[in-house]
Amino acid sequence: MQWFTSAAGTALSIIADPYATLFCALGVSFLLLSSVLNVRNLVKDSARDFSPVMMYFVSVFALLFLLPLAIILLRGRQTGISPALVGLGPGNWKLGLVLTVVCLPFSFIGLWAGINDPALKNYYPFSKEAMSGAGRFALYESAYLVLYYLPWEFTFRGVILFSLLALLPHTAASLVIVVMVSTFLSTIFHIGHPSSEVLGAFILGVIAGTLTALTGSFLYALFHHALVGILNDFIAYRGRVRTQRLGRETA
Repeated sequence: MQWFTSAAGTALSIIADPYATLFCALGVSFLLLSSVLNVRNLVKDSARDFSPVMMYFVSVFALLFLLPLAIILLRGRQTGISPALVGLGPGNWKLGLVLTVVCLPFSFIGLWAGINDPALKNYYPFSKEAMSGAGRFALYESAYLVLYYLPWEFTFRGVILFSLLALLPHTAASLVIVVMVSTFLSTIFHIGHPSSEVLGAFILGVIAGTLTALTGSFLYALFHHALVGILNDFIAYRGRVRTQRLGRETA
């Protein structure tokens, strides 16, 4: 009975701490998105993958954006956590704009590497059915930005990075630790993707994490991440349209 009382007391102390609650919720979210709600498990027929991929995007938005945001809004006041303090805001916008421009060459290098990698070209976009028409493709990419990229950066570069930064001493070593931890987690989430993307996720993670920590906002990292991903999809879509047009002309 004593062990039960001790375990219950430990559980209550965890629930009482907003940071612990937040990270426990994210742990469950990661588990679900890596298993039953993983895009590879949801897509059963590659010819009809639009709806399953959209379901995956909605799941990501609910578990990596709405859930942690709700915990922050409901429990954050106890420890001073707020959406702005986890990067949901402009932060130091002057520095952010400068660093966004400075980092553009790295984004375009990553894009160039992606469009020349056969494995990545076959892997993206997640939904091949989304390329069946301009309207559907526009809807898909809009959902990709809002329901996927925004939650991704909010959790990995916002909540995780700034929460750890708040819990650690304000030193240069702490900055390195939080950037690397957020990078490790976001890179692990890419396991199963093409190996070149796993490497790119690590490099992007370090750059995006540093950019976020310096500016106090994940929005600048969001811009670069979405820029590369959406342009990569657009190039794939244009290539498919061009191939279909040539096929009709030669028929």
